Amino acid sequence: MTNVLWLQGGACSGNTMSFLNADEPNVVDLIVDFGLDIIWHPSLGMELGENAQKIFRDCADGTRDLDIFVFEGTVIEGPNGTGRYNLFAERPMKDWVNELAAAASIVVAIGDCACWRGIPAAEPNPTSSTGLQFHKR
Repeated sequence: MTNVLWLQGGACSGNTMSFLNADEPNVVDLIVDFGLDIIWHPSLGMELGENAQKIFRDCADGTRDLDIFVFEGTVIEGPNGTGRYNLFAERPMKDWVNELAAAASIVVAIGDCACWRGIPAAEPNPTSSTGLQFHKR
C-alpha cells in the first residue's frame, strides 16, 4: 500500500470537493486500484485530536512511512513569519508542511493556491500566503 497524507492550508477545500466528486475513476476505485492508504485527510480522516496528531508526528519523524504528501491551499506564514494565522493540531500549519514535505517521498501541491499562492496571496497579502514552490524544498 502507498501511504498518502493530505492536508489543507489557507483558503482551500475546493480540490478536495473535486476529488470526492470524481467519476472516472471514482474515489473508491482510485484508492483500491492504485493501492492507496489514505492515512489522513481533512474530510475523510476518522482520527481527531491526539490520535490525528500522532499520525502527523509519526510521518514527520519517520516512524511511519509517508509515500505521498498532498497539500491543498496556501502556506500561511503570517504574522511576521510565525505562521500563527493558521494553527493546526496545536502548531502553525507551515511547520507541519515543512516537516511532512521533508519526510515524504513525493510532495503534491494540488490546486492554484498550493502551486502559485492563488487569490489569498493577492496584494496586500495580509496573511503572507505562499505556494509550496516558494519554499524550494
